[in-house]
Amino acid sequence: MDIKKIQNAFSPASEINTPEFFVGRNDEVKNSILALSDKGSFLAIHGLRGVGKSSIAKQIILIAEGNKTLAKSLNLDRYIPKKGFNFLTIYTTCDSFTKNTADIVKRLIFGDNYSGGLLSMTSSGDKKIDNIKETFKAGGSGGLFGIKLEAGGQEDVTYKTILTDDLIQQFKQLLGTVKKDNQNKTGLLIVIDEFDTLKDKSEFGSLIKTCSDDFIKFAVSGIANTVTELIEGHTSISRQISPITVNKMHSEELKGILKRAEHFINNEITFTDEAADEIINSAEGFPYFVHLLGKEAFLNAFDLGKTKIELSDIKTIKESISKGRLRTIYEEIYHSAVKESPQRELLLKFFAEDNNDEIYSEPVYSNTKDLGVTNPSQLMRELTQPQDGSIGVLTKLREQYYRFTDPVFKVYARLRNWKFDK
Repeated sequence: MDIKKIQNAFSPASEINTPEFFVGRNDEVKNSILALSDKGSFLAIHGLRGVGKSSIAKQIILIAEGNKTLAKSLNLDRYIPKKGFNFLTIYTTCDSFTKNTADIVKRLIFGDNYSGGLLSMTSSGDKKIDNIKETFKAGGSGGLFGIKLEAGGQEDVTYKTILTDDLIQQFKQLLGTVKKDNQNKTGLLIVIDEFDTLKDKSEFGSLIKTCSDDFIKFAVSGIANTVTELIEGHTSISRQISPITVNKMHSEELKGILKRAEHFINNEITFTDEAADEIINSAEGFPYFVHLLGKEAFLNAFDLGKTKIELSDIKTIKESISKGRLRTIYEEIYHSAVKESPQRELLLKFFAEDNNDEIYSEPVYSNTKDLGVTNPSQLMRELTQPQDGSIGVLTKLREQYYRFTDPVFKVYARLRNWKFDK
């Protein structure tokens, strides 16, 4: 039995990059294929955190580049045009360094850790490209689209990134050069992941409307219940949008993850039906927990020389989670949220036990007050806006309504036993 294969059969810590490990999502993949062949369309992948949006985005890229493996396995290859797809693709993801649309444009032009950028897709020696490059580098006294902002002394000089109409036109010209230099390609697919983290999306709709054409296609992926929630000012591009809604996974799809892992290790370790059902029920529709519990079960079976994973094995792993003994990012988040406050833990637990996505705070406050929490609204500050500047575990939607920032953590908080004795 190969330990490397055992370790790689599940991947709780990262998205699925290869079609061989991708399971289910028939409708989402079908809609994505149709959107790729729809001229001028704009793909908007949206759903809860932890449901697999980034994995779908990676599969869309592979399909666009001409890989038919996933489409064939889902019996969707008939939706691919007879000539097939042969897109150029570029992928980037939003993070703390991307504040607005201009920052995204910079990354697309000059590249990042994920790709070489649009400039790398043009023929060398093109004078137009040299001119465009110089324009972008000189876009304001700060360079790279920057404008100088002074607030007193010389040491207070900062730069603000902006996206002017002229720079949008220069960007469009660069896209035109990429198209001219790649006539043999189906088109250019630009994928922007974690789009919901972009603080200022106000200019993005204009960029899409100005730059999209039969060759240039954009796709964004992010946490949102609706396209409207994901993209501000989307009215101008509403006709172009092809929404790809990613919901929690069905039980059969989650079971498929376990079956695929068993197949990957040649069925040298398998799950009993009872063990598989326990994993699926515990996951509550989130593939992360199937990967987490499945990987731990495989490793434990390998340690013990077992070939069959039983219900008792999964319950033992869940007990490790409940006691905080299984090292995951969510255990760290739990400790950070609760810290040394039994009352804050009580408040967090009551919010986690509410089955609604949007949680009404009034009954939660009332119940926790009955158990001795003196000022729940005051405690909420650390759960929504921690003093250390980190992202809170709860987000305020509107007056008296909250949502877990990461619904996977909500499931974890339910599984986790009390840090403080009750």
